[in-house]
Amino acid sequence: MNNYIANQRTQASKPTESETPEQRQQHQFINSVAKPAVNVYQANHQVLPSIVIAQAIVESNWGHSQLYQEANNPFGIKGSYNGQTKSFPTNEYINGKEERINANFRVYPSLKAAILDHDEVVARQFLPANVTDYHRAATLLQRNGYATDPSYAKKLVNVINTYSLNRFDGY
Repeated sequence: MNNYIANQRTQASKPTESETPEQRQQHQFINSVAKPAVNVYQANHQVLPSIVIAQAIVESNWGHSQLYQEANNPFGIKGSYNGQTKSFPTNEYINGKEERINANFRVYPSLKAAILDHDEVVARQFLPANVTDYHRAATLLQRNGYATDPSYAKKLVNVINTYSLNRFDGY
């Protein structure tokens, strides 16, 4: 398992000819989210790029979710954005039990708009200012109710560690 994780870290850092199609897609997804995440963080210093990228990976299943494909919403943010909303099925933990429900999610015109809105929402509702440690940020997101999954913080930290996403925090 350690060799697998080390291999994933190396491959997430730079593409190689020996990558599988899935690894290539993951590398491309990380890069597609990393660039705007770093740019937004440089401008507003609200949410660490590693957290933004990890949430996009976890919430959108590497960009494969219907929500991301149809609404440019890689974070699973509910509600409406500039009056745009769409209903999608989702799994939520209610009283400790996972249930499938339909919910209205924000529809964004672009990934950058999604990241800007995500950072504003997260900074306003879920993270205090100046959180610069991804472990602490992940824990606070879960504790403050960003997601109902009781393993959410652990999943984010695991993704960040597996793909060395904290390298983007130093931009």
